[in-house]
Amino acid sequence: MNKQKYNSKNGQTLIFFLVVLVIMFFAVIWVFDLHNILNTKSKIRNAGDSAAVMGARWQGISLNIMGDLNIMNAIAIADGDYATVDAISNIQVRLAFTGPLIGFDAAQQAGKNNGIFNNDEFTDYVFEHANIVRNQYTQQSPTTGNMLFAEPYPGAWDEYATMLESIASRGIAVGIDNAKFYTDVSYNHYLLMYEFYDAIAGQNWCWFYFHAMNLLETYNSYRNWGPLPVFTSFIPVNSEILGLQLSRRNTRLGNIAGQTSEDYSLAEHGRSLVNVQNSTNSFNWYCYSSGAWNSWSSFDIQSGFPATGTVKPQYDYTGADSATRIETDMERLTPGQDGEIVTNGVTWTSAAKAFGYLNDTETPCLYDLVIPAFHDVRLIPLDTSSTPYGGAFDLEWQRHINDHLPKYILYGTSGLTPGCYFCNQLRTWERGSFRNDGIDWLDDPDNVQSCTAPSSGGNRGGGTTRGH
Repeated sequence: MNKQKYNSKNGQTLIFFLVVLVIMFFAVIWVFDLHNILNTKSKIRNAGDSAAVMGARWQGISLNIMGDLNIMNAIAIADGDYATVDAISNIQVRLAFTGPLIGFDAAQQAGKNNGIFNNDEFTDYVFEHANIVRNQYTQQSPTTGNMLFAEPYPGAWDEYATMLESIASRGIAVGIDNAKFYTDVSYNHYLLMYEFYDAIAGQNWCWFYFHAMNLLETYNSYRNWGPLPVFTSFIPVNSEILGLQLSRRNTRLGNIAGQTSEDYSLAEHGRSLVNVQNSTNSFNWYCYSSGAWNSWSSFDIQSGFPATGTVKPQYDYTGADSATRIETDMERLTPGQDGEIVTNGVTWTSAAKAFGYLNDTETPCLYDLVIPAFHDVRLIPLDTSSTPYGGAFDLEWQRHINDHLPKYILYGTSGLTPGCYFCNQLRTWERGSFRNDGIDWLDDPDNVQSCTAPSSGGNRGGGTTRGH
């Protein structure tokens, strides 16, 4: 009898011990997964920040070189050396168009130096774009007979495609999220607004109240959308990737506002530019694009600047920034449902900008003419960068725009692709009951009062939907 009791207790102890072992096992792998997550996030954060800074550093270098070339151009004109003037103009065209690609390549190396591996989807995307440049940008317009996009200089498209292929051949680890491809269409259409889909997913009726109330109240069918916007042909000046956001103006120097900047830049050369400034002859000058180089203050008023404090006047400007995206997968040891292996995607986005000044109160872009005045690089909030919603290297978003939306416009929900996040939101949007829920919610004055003024992300409670 005593022996039986002893065996029973021994068996219970063994079961308890096994339970403890199982608990300890899962605790260990959970701690391992947590450490792996934190380590992965730290790694891609360092890599993303370093890549953004490297891209912005090359933008600053390119802007300074462009400024030096503007000064050399003025000196050559003053000396009547028009052969040099022509040569400088040709160099500037190439610098604005392909120079920033050096920064794209340098950003890849910065990411890889921080332990980030090549992203096969990013690599394929750049190869695909190189193919588009080589075979579609050169197509002739049926109406004009000219290329779809006029070449900035002879052979530009082939040279540009070759550079992209060369960078992609070494593998793309870092996407440039504020790339602006020449075939990009205007984003002033609801179907091309990333936040429209997020508002549907989160039932953010306040976003509709501020941005699309009429759409919510009057929409009844996909046939209401009409055709999507199409891109318009133009003569490119800036690079698609890490563009400097400059304009090329053919005019007399005296017509360019702010001769103080020219005097400031050229003082060390001991040259008098009176004859150049008063000349009636027109030459090519590279200037800051007025649509891109604005003040942080205006950014604050328009979009809800996500920072506090006062910006020093010499740094109070936007324009020519670098935004990066890194995506990687992390396999967890902790099993998922039914014991399957779980893989989580981790994404980090960063932004940086080259900064400089003329003096303690004047920004480099206070006057139109580009001059060598950029001295440093700093990380900036992503919401203050030129990154479009979603980002140029958010490939699911790009596939939705290019592949899914045209079918939706033609066939409605039957043309949507299964498994696509954005397609799923459009299926929800097409339900009349969903839209009526929003209208009913906004009919309540108490609900409307809870809506705050929209920020850059348009959230009901303020803040932003974008970040790292």
